[in-house]
Amino acid sequence: MIATTNVIDNALKKRVSYCYQCGTCSGCCPVSYTQQFSPRAIIYDLLTNPCPEEILKRTNLLACLTCNYCLQRCPQNVNFGEFIRQARTNLFKQGFRVDETHECFVSNFSTILAKDQVKPQFPEDYIPKNVQLATKGDVAYFPGCLAILGAYFDDIGMDFPKIAKSSILILNKLLDKPLVLLDTAKCCGHDILWQGDYETFKKLAQYNVELIKSAGVKLVITSCAEGYRTMAIDYKQLFGELPFQVMHITQFLADQLEKGRLKFEKQISKKVTYHDPCRLGRHMGEYEAPRKLLAALEKVGVKFTEMERTRENALCCGVSAFNYCNDFAKAIRTDRLKEAEKRADCLLTTCTKCQIHFNCTLAEKKDSKLERINVEVRDLVTLIAEAMGVLNE
Repeated sequence: MIATTNVIDNALKKRVSYCYQCGTCSGCCPVSYTQQFSPRAIIYDLLTNPCPEEILKRTNLLACLTCNYCLQRCPQNVNFGEFIRQARTNLFKQGFRVDETHECFVSNFSTILAKDQVKPQFPEDYIPKNVQLATKGDVAYFPGCLAILGAYFDDIGMDFPKIAKSSILILNKLLDKPLVLLDTAKCCGHDILWQGDYETFKKLAQYNVELIKSAGVKLVITSCAEGYRTMAIDYKQLFGELPFQVMHITQFLADQLEKGRLKFEKQISKKVTYHDPCRLGRHMGEYEAPRKLLAALEKVGVKFTEMERTRENALCCGVSAFNYCNDFAKAIRTDRLKEAEKRADCLLTTCTKCQIHFNCTLAEKKDSKLERINVEVRDLVTLIAEAMGVLNE
Protein backbone atom coordinates (compact mmCIF):
# COMPACT_ATOMS: atom_id res chain seq x y z
CA MET A 1 0.00 0.00 0.00
CA ILE A 2 1.22 3.51 -0.80
CA ALA A 3 0.99 6.11 1.91
CA THR A 4 -0.98 9.23 1.02
CA THR A 5 1.99 11.49 1.79
CA ASN A 6 4.09 9.66 -0.80
CA VAL A 7 1.60 10.47 -3.53
CA ILE A 8 0.49 13.96 -2.55
CA ASP A 9 2.98 16.25 -0.81
CA ASN A 10 1.73 19.11 1.36
CA ALA A 11 2.28 21.85 -1.24
CA LEU A 12 0.38 19.90 -3.88
CA LYS A 13 -2.37 19.04 -1.45
CA LYS A 14 -2.76 22.72 -0.59
CA ARG A 15 -2.94 23.59 -4.29
CA VAL A 16 -5.94 21.37 -4.96
CA SER A 17 -7.57 21.97 -1.59
CA TYR A 18 -8.96 25.24 -2.99
CA CYS A 19 -11.34 23.15 -5.09
CA TYR A 20 -14.87 23.70 -3.82
CA GLN A 21 -16.37 20.83 -5.82
CA CYS A 22 -18.47 22.89 -8.23
CA GLY A 23 -17.94 20.38 -11.06
CA THR A 24 -17.02 22.96 -13.72
CA CYS A 25 -13.86 20.97 -14.52
CA SER A 26 -15.75 17.74 -15.03
CA GLY A 27 -18.24 19.47 -17.31
CA CYS A 28 -15.60 20.82 -19.70
CA CYS A 29 -12.95 18.05 -19.54
CA PRO A 30 -12.36 16.49 -23.00
CA VAL A 31 -11.65 13.10 -21.40
CA SER A 32 -15.08 13.16 -19.76
CA TYR A 33 -16.64 13.51 -23.24
CA THR A 34 -15.74 9.94 -24.06
CA GLN A 35 -15.32 8.08 -20.77
CA GLN A 36 -16.09 8.27 -17.09
CA PHE A 37 -13.59 10.80 -15.78
CA SER A 38 -14.03 13.61 -13.27
CA PRO A 39 -11.23 15.90 -12.03
CA ARG A 40 -13.53 17.06 -9.23
CA ALA A 41 -14.12 13.51 -8.02
CA ILE A 42 -10.43 12.62 -8.28
CA ILE A 43 -9.46 15.60 -6.12
CA TYR A 44 -12.09 14.74 -3.53
CA ASP A 45 -11.10 11.07 -3.34
CA LEU A 46 -7.37 11.64 -3.20
CA LEU A 47 -7.68 14.26 -0.47
CA THR A 48 -10.06 12.30 1.71
CA ASN A 49 -9.24 8.64 1.13
CA PRO A 50 -6.34 7.08 3.06
CA CYS A 51 -5.70 4.51 0.33
CA PRO A 52 -4.89 6.28 -2.93
CA GLU A 53 -3.67 3.04 -4.51
CA GLU A 54 -7.23 1.78 -4.70
CA ILE A 55 -8.45 5.15 -6.00
CA LEU A 56 -5.93 5.03 -8.83
CA LYS A 57 -7.37 1.72 -9.97
CA ARG A 58 -10.89 3.06 -9.77
CA THR A 59 -10.60 6.55 -11.26
CA ASN A 60 -7.86 6.16 -13.89
CA LEU A 61 -6.02 9.20 -12.52
CA LEU A 62 -3.26 9.02 -15.10
CA ALA A 63 -5.58 9.39 -18.12
CA CYS A 64 -5.64 13.19 -17.73
CA LEU A 65 -4.54 15.04 -20.90
CA THR A 66 -3.02 17.91 -18.84
CA CYS A 67 -4.52 20.21 -21.48
CA ASN A 68 -5.38 22.89 -18.85
CA TYR A 69 -8.94 23.35 -20.10
CA CYS A 70 -10.16 22.82 -16.54
CA LEU A 71 -7.71 25.45 -15.26
CA GLN A 72 -9.04 27.89 -17.84
CA ARG A 73 -12.57 27.42 -16.50
CA CYS A 74 -11.89 26.85 -12.78
CA PRO A 75 -13.27 29.70 -10.58
CA GLN A 76 -10.68 28.80 -7.92
CA ASN A 77 -7.69 28.61 -10.29
CA VAL A 78 -6.92 25.02 -9.29
CA ASN A 79 -4.14 23.78 -11.57
CA PHE A 80 -5.27 20.19 -12.00
CA GLY A 81 -2.72 19.55 -14.77
CA GLU A 82 0.18 20.48 -12.49
CA PHE A 83 -1.39 18.35 -9.77
CA ILE A 84 -1.41 15.40 -12.19
CA ARG A 85 2.20 16.04 -13.23
CA GLN A 86 3.41 16.01 -9.63
CA ALA A 87 1.27 13.00 -8.79
CA ARG A 88 2.80 11.11 -11.73
CA THR A 89 6.29 12.08 -10.53
CA ASN A 90 5.59 10.76 -7.06
CA LEU A 91 3.84 7.66 -8.38
CA PHE A 92 6.76 6.96 -10.76
CA LYS A 93 9.01 6.57 -7.71
CA GLN A 94 6.56 3.99 -6.38
CA GLY A 95 6.61 1.91 -9.57
CA PHE A 96 3.44 3.21 -11.27
CA ARG A 97 3.66 3.96 -14.98
CA VAL A 98 1.38 5.75 -17.41
CA ASP A 99 -0.09 3.73 -20.27
CA GLU A 100 2.49 4.75 -22.88
CA THR A 101 1.89 4.23 -26.60
CA HIS A 102 4.17 2.89 -29.36
CA GLU A 103 5.96 0.24 -27.30
CA CYS A 104 7.27 2.85 -24.83
CA PHE A 105 9.17 4.54 -27.65
CA VAL A 106 9.35 7.92 -25.91
CA SER A 107 10.58 6.71 -22.53
CA ASN A 108 13.14 4.44 -24.18
CA PHE A 109 14.74 7.07 -26.42
CA SER A 110 14.60 9.68 -23.63
CA THR A 111 16.42 7.34 -21.27
CA ILE A 112 19.06 6.59 -23.90
CA LEU A 113 19.55 10.26 -24.78
CA ALA A 114 19.95 11.16 -21.10
CA LYS A 115 23.13 9.08 -20.87
CA ASP A 116 26.29 11.18 -20.73
CA GLN A 117 28.08 9.17 -23.42
CA VAL A 118 25.27 9.62 -25.97
CA LYS A 119 25.88 12.62 -28.26
CA PRO A 120 23.11 13.10 -30.84
CA GLN A 121 23.74 14.63 -34.25
CA PHE A 122 21.02 16.30 -36.27
CA PRO A 123 20.82 14.59 -39.71
CA GLU A 124 22.09 16.49 -42.74
CA ASP A 125 18.94 15.84 -44.76
CA TYR A 126 17.01 17.96 -42.22
CA ILE A 127 19.29 20.94 -42.91
CA PRO A 128 18.80 23.02 -46.07
CA LYS A 129 21.80 23.28 -48.37
CA ASN A 130 23.70 26.50 -49.02
CA VAL A 131 22.72 28.07 -45.69
CA GLN A 132 25.46 29.59 -43.56
CA LEU A 133 25.12 28.38 -39.97
CA ALA A 134 27.17 29.18 -36.89
CA THR A 135 28.33 27.25 -33.83
CA LYS A 136 28.27 30.36 -31.63
CA GLY A 137 26.07 33.42 -31.74
CA ASP A 138 23.13 35.32 -30.29
CA VAL A 139 20.20 33.45 -31.85
CA ALA A 140 19.77 29.68 -32.07
CA TYR A 141 17.21 27.26 -33.47
CA PHE A 142 16.32 24.32 -31.23
CA PRO A 143 15.00 21.51 -33.49
CA GLY A 144 13.85 19.31 -30.61
CA CYS A 145 12.89 15.76 -31.53
CA LEU A 146 12.01 16.36 -35.19
CA ALA A 147 14.59 13.88 -36.49
CA ILE A 148 13.77 11.22 -33.89
CA LEU A 149 10.06 11.51 -34.52
CA GLY A 150 10.67 11.50 -38.26
CA ALA A 151 12.57 8.24 -38.01
CA TYR A 152 9.75 6.59 -36.07
CA PHE A 153 6.65 8.11 -37.69
CA ASP A 154 7.69 7.90 -41.32
CA ASP A 155 4.47 6.31 -42.55
CA ILE A 156 1.75 8.83 -41.69
CA GLY A 157 2.22 11.41 -44.42
CA MET A 158 4.18 13.98 -42.40
CA ASP A 159 7.28 15.74 -43.72
CA PHE A 160 9.46 16.27 -40.64
CA PRO A 161 12.51 17.54 -42.56
CA LYS A 162 10.29 20.19 -44.16
CA ILE A 163 9.46 21.68 -40.75
CA ALA A 164 13.14 21.90 -39.84
CA LYS A 165 14.23 23.25 -43.23
CA SER A 166 11.41 25.81 -43.27
CA SER A 167 12.34 27.09 -39.82
CA ILE A 168 16.04 27.37 -40.65
CA LEU A 169 15.44 29.03 -44.04
CA ILE A 170 13.04 31.58 -42.55
CA LEU A 171 15.38 32.50 -39.70
CA ASN A 172 18.36 32.61 -42.05
CA LYS A 173 16.57 35.16 -44.22
CA LEU A 174 15.43 37.37 -41.34
CA LEU A 175 18.52 37.42 -39.13
CA ASP A 176 21.40 39.84 -39.63
CA LYS A 177 23.95 37.26 -38.44
CA PRO A 178 24.25 33.52 -39.11
CA LEU A 179 21.84 31.33 -37.16
CA VAL A 180 23.18 28.91 -34.57
CA LEU A 181 21.75 25.45 -35.18
CA LEU A 182 21.71 23.42 -31.97
CA ASP A 183 22.37 20.27 -33.96
CA THR A 184 23.67 18.29 -30.99
CA ALA A 185 20.77 19.16 -28.69
CA LYS A 186 18.90 16.39 -26.94
CA CYS A 187 15.15 16.02 -26.48
CA CYS A 188 13.84 18.85 -24.29
CA GLY A 189 12.37 16.27 -21.91
CA HIS A 190 8.72 17.31 -22.18
CA ASP A 191 7.23 13.85 -22.56
CA ILE A 192 9.35 12.11 -19.96
CA LEU A 193 8.59 14.92 -17.50
CA TRP A 194 4.84 14.54 -17.95
CA GLN A 195 5.14 10.77 -17.67
CA GLY A 196 6.65 11.24 -14.21
CA ASP A 197 10.34 10.43 -14.76
CA TYR A 198 11.74 13.64 -13.30
CA GLU A 199 15.31 12.38 -12.93
CA THR A 200 15.66 11.64 -16.64
CA PHE A 201 14.10 15.02 -17.44
CA LYS A 202 16.71 16.77 -15.29
CA LYS A 203 19.57 15.07 -17.14
CA LEU A 204 18.20 16.12 -20.52
CA ALA A 205 17.55 19.67 -19.32
CA GLN A 206 21.02 20.01 -17.81
CA TYR A 207 22.67 18.93 -21.06
CA ASN A 208 20.63 21.33 -23.20
CA VAL A 209 21.13 24.31 -20.90
CA GLU A 210 24.90 23.78 -20.87
CA LEU A 211 24.91 23.40 -24.66
CA ILE A 212 23.02 26.67 -25.13
CA LYS A 213 25.20 28.54 -22.65
CA SER A 214 28.42 27.25 -24.24
CA ALA A 215 27.26 28.58 -27.63
CA GLY A 216 26.78 32.06 -26.16
CA VAL A 217 23.14 32.11 -27.23
CA LYS A 218 20.85 34.86 -25.96
CA LEU A 219 17.67 33.80 -27.75
CA VAL A 220 16.48 30.24 -28.41
CA ILE A 221 13.76 29.81 -31.03
CA THR A 222 11.85 26.56 -31.38
CA SER A 223 9.10 25.45 -33.75
CA CYS A 224 7.74 23.02 -31.15
CA ALA A 225 5.01 24.19 -28.75
CA GLU A 226 6.03 21.60 -26.17
CA GLY A 227 9.70 22.50 -26.38
CA TYR A 228 8.81 26.16 -25.91
CA ARG A 229 6.77 25.48 -22.80
CA THR A 230 9.39 23.12 -21.37
CA MET A 231 12.36 25.46 -21.78
CA ALA A 232 10.46 28.61 -20.80
CA ILE A 233 8.76 27.21 -17.69
CA ASP A 234 10.18 23.86 -16.58
CA TYR A 235 13.85 24.68 -17.20
CA LYS A 236 13.41 27.93 -15.32
CA GLN A 237 11.76 26.14 -12.39
CA LEU A 238 14.64 23.67 -12.33
CA PHE A 239 17.59 26.05 -12.74
CA GLY A 240 16.22 29.49 -11.83
CA GLU A 241 16.79 32.45 -14.13
CA LEU A 242 18.49 31.41 -17.36
CA PRO A 243 20.97 33.53 -19.37
CA PHE A 244 18.85 33.16 -22.50
CA GLN A 245 15.30 33.88 -23.65
CA VAL A 246 13.02 31.32 -25.28
CA MET A 247 10.48 32.07 -28.01
CA HIS A 248 8.17 30.01 -30.16
CA ILE A 249 8.92 30.69 -33.81
CA THR A 250 5.44 32.18 -34.39
CA GLN A 251 6.17 34.80 -31.71
CA PHE A 252 9.45 35.73 -33.36
CA LEU A 253 7.83 35.93 -36.79
CA ALA A 254 4.91 38.01 -35.54
CA ASP A 255 7.45 40.45 -34.11
CA GLN A 256 9.30 40.56 -37.42
CA LEU A 257 5.99 41.15 -39.19
CA GLU A 258 5.24 44.17 -37.01
CA LYS A 259 8.71 45.56 -37.75
CA GLY A 260 8.06 45.22 -41.48
CA ARG A 261 10.83 42.68 -42.00
CA LEU A 262 8.68 39.64 -42.73
CA LYS A 263 7.37 39.82 -46.29
CA PHE A 264 5.45 37.35 -48.41
CA GLU A 265 6.23 37.05 -52.12
CA LYS A 266 4.40 33.98 -53.38
CA GLN A 267 0.65 33.67 -53.97
CA ILE A 268 -0.92 30.64 -52.27
CA SER A 269 -4.53 29.65 -52.87
CA LYS A 270 -5.48 27.64 -49.82
CA LYS A 271 -8.41 27.57 -47.42
CA VAL A 272 -7.07 27.01 -43.90
CA THR A 273 -8.10 26.89 -40.27
CA TYR A 274 -5.94 26.83 -37.13
CA HIS A 275 -5.72 24.46 -34.16
CA ASP A 276 -4.44 25.99 -30.89
CA PRO A 277 -2.02 23.52 -29.25
CA CYS A 278 -2.59 23.18 -25.51
CA ARG A 279 1.06 23.93 -24.69
CA LEU A 280 1.28 27.09 -26.79
CA GLY A 281 -2.25 28.24 -25.98
CA ARG A 282 -3.58 27.47 -22.52
CA HIS A 283 -0.17 26.66 -20.99
CA MET A 284 1.67 29.71 -22.38
CA GLY A 285 -1.20 32.05 -23.24
CA GLU A 286 -0.07 32.58 -26.84
CA TYR A 287 -3.04 32.92 -29.18
CA GLU A 288 -2.29 36.10 -31.12
CA ALA A 289 1.05 35.41 -32.82
CA PRO A 290 -0.17 32.61 -35.13
CA ARG A 291 -3.29 34.60 -36.00
CA LYS A 292 -1.31 37.71 -36.89
CA LEU A 293 0.68 35.60 -39.33
CA LEU A 294 -2.44 34.00 -40.77
CA ALA A 295 -4.06 37.41 -41.23
CA ALA A 296 -0.97 38.59 -43.12
CA LEU A 297 -1.03 35.47 -45.31
CA GLU A 298 -4.51 36.41 -46.52
CA LYS A 299 -2.83 39.14 -48.60
CA VAL A 300 -1.22 36.43 -50.74
CA GLY A 301 -4.33 34.33 -51.24
CA VAL A 302 -4.64 32.25 -48.06
CA LYS A 303 -8.21 32.23 -46.73
CA PHE A 304 -8.28 31.78 -42.95
CA THR A 305 -11.47 30.71 -41.16
CA GLU A 306 -11.70 30.00 -37.43
CA MET A 307 -13.22 26.82 -36.06
CA GLU A 308 -16.02 27.01 -33.50
CA ARG A 309 -13.76 26.05 -30.57
CA THR A 310 -10.70 28.28 -30.56
CA ARG A 311 -8.13 29.94 -28.31
CA GLU A 312 -8.69 29.05 -24.63
CA ASN A 313 -11.71 26.93 -25.63
CA ALA A 314 -9.87 24.88 -28.27
CA LEU A 315 -10.31 21.12 -28.14
CA CYS A 316 -7.16 19.15 -27.34
CA CYS A 317 -5.77 16.71 -29.93
CA GLY A 318 -6.52 13.90 -27.47
CA VAL A 319 -3.02 12.72 -26.49
CA SER A 320 -0.34 14.19 -24.24
CA ALA A 321 3.24 12.91 -23.99
CA PHE A 322 2.27 9.80 -25.96
CA ASN A 323 0.06 8.58 -23.12
CA TYR A 324 -3.24 6.78 -23.52
CA CYS A 325 -3.69 6.81 -27.29
CA ASN A 326 -6.80 4.64 -27.18
CA ASP A 327 -10.28 4.67 -28.72
CA PHE A 328 -11.32 7.48 -26.37
CA ALA A 329 -8.42 9.66 -27.52
CA LYS A 330 -9.20 8.88 -31.15
CA ALA A 331 -12.80 9.95 -30.59
CA ILE A 332 -11.61 13.37 -29.35
CA ARG A 333 -9.25 13.68 -32.30
CA THR A 334 -11.90 12.65 -34.82
CA ASP A 335 -14.25 15.26 -33.37
CA ARG A 336 -11.61 17.95 -33.88
CA LEU A 337 -10.75 16.86 -37.42
CA LYS A 338 -14.41 16.87 -38.44
CA GLU A 339 -14.74 20.36 -36.98
CA ALA A 340 -11.80 21.48 -39.12
CA GLU A 341 -13.17 19.75 -42.22
CA LYS A 342 -16.30 21.91 -42.04
CA ARG A 343 -14.21 25.09 -42.20
CA ALA A 344 -11.24 24.43 -44.47
CA ASP A 345 -9.18 22.14 -46.66
CA CYS A 346 -6.11 22.42 -44.44
CA LEU A 347 -5.73 22.32 -40.65
CA LEU A 348 -2.66 24.27 -39.55
CA THR A 349 -1.06 24.02 -36.15
CA THR A 350 2.21 24.87 -34.40
CA CYS A 351 2.83 21.64 -32.48
CA THR A 352 4.57 18.63 -34.02
CA LYS A 353 2.81 16.21 -31.69
CA CYS A 354 -0.65 17.52 -32.62
CA GLN A 355 0.28 16.93 -36.26
CA ILE A 356 1.42 13.38 -35.50
CA HIS A 357 -1.76 12.46 -33.67
CA PHE A 358 -4.06 14.06 -36.25
CA ASN A 359 -2.20 12.48 -39.16
CA CYS A 360 -2.23 9.08 -37.46
CA THR A 361 -6.01 9.27 -37.27
CA LEU A 362 -6.27 10.43 -40.89
CA ALA A 363 -4.03 7.56 -41.99
CA GLU A 364 -6.27 5.07 -40.20
CA LYS A 365 -9.37 6.47 -41.86
CA LYS A 366 -8.04 7.03 -45.39
CA ASP A 367 -9.34 3.67 -46.66
CA SER A 368 -12.73 4.00 -44.99
CA LYS A 369 -15.66 5.11 -47.15
CA LEU A 370 -17.80 5.88 -44.10
CA GLU A 371 -15.32 7.68 -41.83
CA ARG A 372 -12.84 9.26 -44.21
CA ILE A 373 -12.05 12.89 -43.26
CA ASN A 374 -10.93 15.13 -46.10
CA VAL A 375 -8.59 17.63 -44.51
CA GLU A 376 -4.83 18.13 -44.72
CA VAL A 377 -2.83 18.69 -41.52
CA ARG A 378 0.46 20.59 -41.62
CA ASP A 379 2.73 22.98 -39.73
CA LEU A 380 2.11 26.72 -40.05
CA VAL A 381 5.83 27.41 -40.47
CA THR A 382 5.97 25.41 -43.71
CA LEU A 383 3.20 27.54 -45.21
CA ILE A 384 5.01 30.71 -44.17
CA ALA A 385 8.23 29.47 -45.78
CA GLU A 386 6.38 28.85 -49.04
CA ALA A 387 4.77 32.29 -48.97
CA MET A 388 8.17 33.89 -48.35
CA GLY A 389 9.56 32.08 -51.37
CA VAL A 390 12.40 30.47 -49.41
CA LEU A 391 11.05 26.92 -49.73
CA ASN A 392 10.54 25.41 -53.15
CA GLU A 393 7.90 22.72 -53.31
